[in-house]
Amino acid sequence: MPQTKPIKDPKEAIARGFAQPFSLFRRWQKDAVRSGRFASADIFLLATVCAKTLRPSQRPMQLADVCDNAFLFLSTLTSRKGDQISQNKNVSLYFDWLKLDRYVMVEGEATLVRDRHVVNSYFQKIFPSELKCYFSAIDNNQSKVIDSEFKEKFQDLRQKICHYKDSMIPPPDSMVLFKIEPSYFEFYENSNEVGNVRLAYSRLVEGAKVDNRFTFCANPDWLIEQIAQ
Repeated sequence: MPQTKPIKDPKEAIARGFAQPFSLFRRWQKDAVRSGRFASADIFLLATVCAKTLRPSQRPMQLADVCDNAFLFLSTLTSRKGDQISQNKNVSLYFDWLKLDRYVMVEGEATLVRDRHVVNSYFQKIFPSELKCYFSAIDNNQSKVIDSEFKEKFQDLRQKICHYKDSMIPPPDSMVLFKIEPSYFEFYENSNEVGNVRLAYSRLVEGAKVDNRFTFCANPDWLIEQIAQ
């Protein structure tokens, strides 16, 4: 069972120190880890949209970090997701913790961190050796069709890289760090104590009018609302 007690409404969230959505996210993530019911609490679904066709696509990703009020993950610019983000920076992240009767959905804008030192630091930190070899060998060919020539070249590169010491396996040149700065969070929880609750955090836009009958001011940056199921 989650160690964080259910939250019944926005007023209670604020009173308990969750006026800032990242605080609640980190608490729920810790609950997911402590529960032992998830292989990883860092896996999420990333949704992007093709700027030309407007068709959405999604895929599981591994979170690199949550820091400075942003979500970070590694990928390559030449992948399908990288190409779509370069044309449309609006993305959505979905954290599935339904085994605890919870989920978190995040909407925001993506920017790029190209600093090779930072990219390498996260690359060494979050991926096991086998994945490092895979990403390093595939480089900018991610999301491309695999033909016999590419497959042979890829396997050869992979074998060579696997002989490196773990800390020496380099990230591919095409890899960057994507930084997602959220504008919207949705926290869902179902419990016997309070039933179904969905709390929405929206980042305040300068000059926006706030109707205090329905919306509670969380802090100078965020508003919290309870929304229907």
